[in-house]
Amino acid sequence: MRILLTNDDGITAPGIAALYEAASHLGEVFVVAPSTVQSAMSHGVTLHRPILTHTQAGHSPKGNPLFEGIAVDGRPADCVKLAISNLIPGPVDLVLSGINSGANIGINVIYSGTVAAAMEAGFMGIPAVAMSLHIGHPQKTDWSRATEISRRVIEQIIEHQLEKHTVLNVNIPVLDDGAEPIGTRVVPASTSPIVDEYHHELRMGGDRMFTAVPDLKFHHTPADSDVDAIYKKYITITPLRFDLTRHDHLDTWSERLTGGRNDQGAG
Repeated sequence: MRILLTNDDGITAPGIAALYEAASHLGEVFVVAPSTVQSAMSHGVTLHRPILTHTQAGHSPKGNPLFEGIAVDGRPADCVKLAISNLIPGPVDLVLSGINSGANIGINVIYSGTVAAAMEAGFMGIPAVAMSLHIGHPQKTDWSRATEISRRVIEQIIEHQLEKHTVLNVNIPVLDDGAEPIGTRVVPASTSPIVDEYHHELRMGGDRMFTAVPDLKFHHTPADSDVDAIYKKYITITPLRFDLTRHDHLDTWSERLTGGRNDQGAG
């Protein structure tokens, strides 16, 4: 199996090292990831400037050398595009994105660069898995345990047929202080909006400066959703799709705007 490994936290992040250790036994692993942190960049791509790349060594959290990858001065989606089209010789069978430092649950999947990289692979017909770890206390994060759990989940996924365009969003609950997941649940993503909070500062001249508070809070937590399950200490798996069309509304709006005739010219 030929695997592309990427992320949005950058090629030197501990999460990508943990995911490399989780997947390296599965086949040939190619690492192509952003050179800098690209969190919450969603599905942005670089069009109006050149994209620089360079070889970058990756190390384990303990400092041991793990891989030699390619760092990309761009977004997560850029990494997948470049890797498939130019940087990796031959086909790719699976794309793994992560392990993100922080959960990508609920409506947060819209903003996530980790998920966007997986979705980009899905566009191309390559099965992909986005992996994220819910962080409680960053200094206590157990990346070695995250590696073990990710390895098990990935192995379980690839035991089954992975159809083209499959995108799975996997989230691991907080592992601080020896905490363990109590199981795995396949659940839908919550559509509850995030509670937006900003620190406010008045600057000289009357300008106001706002800094986003990074807490992941939701207005409500629907039962049997990814948000509900991860706070109950489950590993969550959510199949995602990228067809944004409301097919159930096509006939309604066609009737409203064109009288049901979609062959009318402009003007």
